[in-house]
Amino acid sequence: MNLLSKNYIKRSFDLAAKTYSSFSELQNEVAKSLINMIDEKYFGNILEIGVGDGKLASIVNFNYENYVGVDLSPNMAIIFKKNHPFKYSIIGDAENLPFRPNTFDLIISSSVFQWFSNPKESIPKLFSLLKNKKNICFSAFSKGTFWQMQEISKITGFGSVLELKDKYFYENLGFECKEKRYTIYYKSVKDFLYSHKKSGARYTNQTSLCAKSKYFEFCSMYEKLFGSTKKGIEVTYAVVFCKNQ
Repeated sequence: MNLLSKNYIKRSFDLAAKTYSSFSELQNEVAKSLINMIDEKYFGNILEIGVGDGKLASIVNFNYENYVGVDLSPNMAIIFKKNHPFKYSIIGDAENLPFRPNTFDLIISSSVFQWFSNPKESIPKLFSLLKNKKNICFSAFSKGTFWQMQEISKITGFGSVLELKDKYFYENLGFECKEKRYTIYYKSVKDFLYSHKKSGARYTNQTSLCAKSKYFEFCSMYEKLFGSTKKGIEVTYAVVFCKNQ
């Protein structure tokens, strides 16, 4: 699958801004795990990339002087500012940030870097924004996420899954990484796709057009192969947690 365009990502999260908090329970759990990776108790200037509705900012357990949040989605940035009126909220592209070098003491990001168009170049560039050239902590959805959906898509021709990086990709950029897998059960495939859409994180290609018969075939086969009579249908999420060495 081709990389999703910036405009498509921005539009998806703009449309989901009002429903995001109700359909992002996993992102809450991931954010908590990310915060637990940070040992220091004070940072001067903090930059958060992809603030969303402010989940991560709400649970920071350390002190700071200034907290700057950046989001590609204007609607998300507005919600963040509403939830955190004393923090700075900026609309912008994290791969083309407007800040001067040596501005921040910590850069954090939760469940965002998988959307980067060119992470191999964009992520290392972030070090120039740090005063001490260290202290980047982030989480990102990784290879293995939605593997069930990917298999069924190959068979039925319905949908597609964003090509995600694995743990070794981020380790090769100089980060110490660990991976964790989460299994979530939904009542039906329809509920899963609806929930995913309402969280803004649409992993399917926006240009894919399929007949309804393909959709019904996809749902039927998914439930047949990965359904549980008690729990519902199974969906796997893989997440990498990284910090610079």
